[in-house]
Amino acid sequence: MSDGPHRSLPMRNYWKRLAERADKAAYSVYEVSEALPVALRQEFREAPVEQLKKALGADDQGALFSLQNPQELDALRTECPGSAAGNALIDCAKEAVASGLTGEEACERAVESALDECSRSAFRGIEEHYYREAPDHRAQFVRSRMDEARRQCDLNALAKTMLNTPPKGNLGRNLSKHDGLDEGPELR
Repeated sequence: MSDGPHRSLPMRNYWKRLAERADKAAYSVYEVSEALPVALRQEFREAPVEQLKKALGADDQGALFSLQNPQELDALRTECPGSAAGNALIDCAKEAVASGLTGEEACERAVESALDECSRSAFRGIEEHYYREAPDHRAQFVRSRMDEARRQCDLNALAKTMLNTPPKGNLGRNLSKHDGLDEGPELR
């Protein structure tokens, strides 16, 4: 018998860790919500965030060299070939510009929207995998815990953090893991 459907999940390890936490009742919803920003930051590690800031005039240069036309955003796609997160970020930036936003505000809206879009996409993939691979109604349990974790996660704050701090290579390596004999779900 396997350790759980999260092991065979055809996604990157950070999404597998999120699925494992959502699947196991030993992890509280708070602990599931701790894994979500880590997974999202990992997913956006190669997204062209710095280039987007420059294109939208949110960097140190300000609005002096801000975006002249939306086609400039499409040119950023070469910075992240094959990256769903990068393409979502560019699409969300185009939407922010189309709605009249510029500079830092447009960047924040774009990153926040892209984070939301990517988390929803990952949740759908995890849920679909659990429907195929897991017995009983585990898929519904996992999805409800991920949705609750998403409600506890402040994507706006995460977007601001991502815009102000460069990504680090080892994000998520220090998430606590419940593997001891005395560790289990909280007693109430």
